[in-house]
Amino acid sequence: MKNLIYGVTILILFTSCKQEIEGPKEKVSQTRVYSQLPDSTEFIGKHKAKTMMLGVFHFSNPQRDSYKPKFEVDVLSEKRQLEIDQLLSKIAEYNPTKILIEANRIRSDSLLNSHYSNYIKGNFSIQEEKNEIFQLGFKLAEKLGHERIYSTDARADWFGVELDWDNYDEDAYLKSKGQLVKSTRYNPEKRAEILDSLKTTMTLTDFLIIENNPKNLLQNHQQYLTNVVLEGAGDNYLGADTAGKWYRRNLRIFANVYDITDFNKQERILMIYGHGHVWTLRQFFMDSPDYDYIEVNDYLRE
Repeated sequence: MKNLIYGVTILILFTSCKQEIEGPKEKVSQTRVYSQLPDSTEFIGKHKAKTMMLGVFHFSNPQRDSYKPKFEVDVLSEKRQLEIDQLLSKIAEYNPTKILIEANRIRSDSLLNSHYSNYIKGNFSIQEEKNEIFQLGFKLAEKLGHERIYSTDARADWFGVELDWDNYDEDAYLKSKGQLVKSTRYNPEKRAEILDSLKTTMTLTDFLIIENNPKNLLQNHQQYLTNVVLEGAGDNYLGADTAGKWYRRNLRIFANVYDITDFNKQERILMIYGHGHVWTLRQFFMDSPDYDYIEVNDYLRE
């Protein structure tokens, strides 16, 4: 009996001490907590910058992307030149203060601005230059009286797993890991080919409205989260490294844009890039407290 009383006493004392240590539990106000945290969304500059991206297919067809275009559009033809003029008239309504192009900032900016300077002086011809840098970037910059353009692309060298690439069989590897069916359920090649063919039957503006539709941009981006990322999961993570390389490049581009944005002025940035970049960069700008993102289709549909 004494042992029982002793045990109960010890239990009561232990419980009492534990309550004193823990203290009374109070309901914490989430509003109060958030009000005390530094606000990372607060803009501290003079002006937020507006940013708009015009996503395009590559006019000169460099065959560098995973999908190799099968259908050509002669942007130098009289019909397409008129369509380019119509497109640029719509984009000019946005009145960009800076025009950013998909060219390497370190290697190409000085050379392209030398060409642009000679172009507006009549000493450099773009009549045979198909690239959108010249047909859209140069022409729009001249139309708006800009003194220069801005190269903002950046390389992202491979920093992932190293394999015997000459003997690597992707399908065989995916099959051996049980990843083949899941990683091939979505067919971006078929989707890209349909869009590739459409550009030959539509006006340039109408086609770019489709390319820059957020739904289409997301579907294009989703291949990184379906086909690409799974490869090597639980082993060498080749797919995750590949997707990471893409994000790395776009983060470097975003860093370049951030660097050249003057928040003391009312900047209206226009980026002319391959449409595959748009979803990722669009997300960066929408998440940033320093930018207001503008949908290009708001101007193309006018």
